Amino acid sequence: MTQALYTSMTGLNAGTEQLTVVSDNVANMNTTAYKTSRVDFQDIWYQTKTTGTNSTAVSGGTNPYQVGVGVQCSSITKNFSASSTITTGNSTDMAITGQGWFSVINPDGQMLLTRDGTFALDENGYLCTASGNKVLGMNDTTSSTGCTIPIKFPTAIKVIEEPTNKTDLKSMKISELNNCETITAGDFKVFVNEVDGTGATVGTTELTIKLDPTKINNKTDVQTLAKEINDQADGFTVEVVNGSIQFKMDDNIGSLQFESIPGGSNFIKQTNIAAQSPVTITNDDGSTSKGYLTNPLNYSATITEVDDITADTTQLYKSFSVGQDGLITVTYGDGSVLTVASDPDTESYFSYTDANGVIINDDNTNSLYVDPNVLVKANMQLQLIKVTNDNGLVAEGNNTYSIGVDCGKVIYTAAGINGTGNVVAGALESSNVDLAEQFSNMILAQRLVQANSQVFNGANSLLETLVYLGR
Repeated sequence: MTQALYTSMTGLNAGTEQLTVVSDNVANMNTTAYKTSRVDFQDIWYQTKTTGTNSTAVSGGTNPYQVGVGVQCSSITKNFSASSTITTGNSTDMAITGQGWFSVINPDGQMLLTRDGTFALDENGYLCTASGNKVLGMNDTTSSTGCTIPIKFPTAIKVIEEPTNKTDLKSMKISELNNCETITAGDFKVFVNEVDGTGATVGTTELTIKLDPTKINNKTDVQTLAKEINDQADGFTVEVVNGSIQFKMDDNIGSLQFESIPGGSNFIKQTNIAAQSPVTITNDDGSTSKGYLTNPLNYSATITEVDDITADTTQLYKSFSVGQDGLITVTYGDGSVLTVASDPDTESYFSYTDANGVIINDDNTNSLYVDPNVLVKANMQLQLIKVTNDNGLVAEGNNTYSIGVDCGKVIYTAAGINGTGNVVAGALESSNVDLAEQFSNMILAQRLVQANSQVFNGANSLLETLVYLGR
């Protein structure tokens, strides 16, 4: 008889546990990136009166005779499905569209996971959560150990650019000569300075070439135009690559200079290769001649610690943006831009665009040096974490989780790869609490408590009756 009291008490405890979880879900309905919890129940164990018997020739078998002793909470499971994103307009807010977690580090040095992208910059340029944990960057695209270097915005940098003049173009690569774009139409002049074995200029030839694939000396295609140029050229040849004219230098050429002329040349605009007015060229033998020196085609730059915040070489932070891959781009007051570029075939590298639009180190040519005391690449790319079993995570409060023993394989990676979602800047992930579902669970929890209380009262009445029988 007393077992019914204890059994109904387990039901009361189960209903109370469910109601507690429901209340927690409802309380966090507006919590950023909150994940709903669900209570799962299971029976406890059974008191076996008889195990049952086998059938015989004269009688059938009997089934086990067992009495259950109640219910218990088997698990409290989180629903880690991604919720909708809410646009905030705040550039430091971030959300993940899909799987994955932001990685942060608390003041005790413990790495934690969070989906709450309510970030802000502190006074030193570190990207931090609302509770003060620093957001972590990444070193490797795929790692099993993780990076503990925090995201840090270079709010003030010292940039020194050094242009590399190319007056002798015979040693230039085709990609350098063509710079960033090839030419398909327009007019331009070519000045060819021929030199002897001592390097002295022995003559200059001026050649005007028209580039219009449809109206060039009544020729109708680029291949024919290339043949015409090669017939006229002395010391260089051209090739047609993907329908465009590209230059190829001969070893006996000292320099080539290009100049825009009336008629619509876009060669200067596209390559920025030549000075706009004649200059005096000093030859190897000391003599001088007039010509058009090439503008710098290659630039190198160094970024070091700021020693004078008012110096012309100091650039001050203006704004930043975050790409879907978690790469950070910082814009400075003069319009220059510093970012980290990512190439799947190579490691990531810094890239800097100065106020004139010149891109330095746009193809990982090591033309940009960044002092590691100022900045490392991990400071400017978000690290995401992906685990095999999200429900193995241990909630630590403040919208953070730690990695539990049942999480399975843990991968530290970038956004958009290895199964992780993309990063959306200026947005936050909302809670995935469904109020209708929670109210339904609340009613079920109430009925569970009420029903078990009735059973408890019934068992109590039976005991009371037995007491009266003994009088």
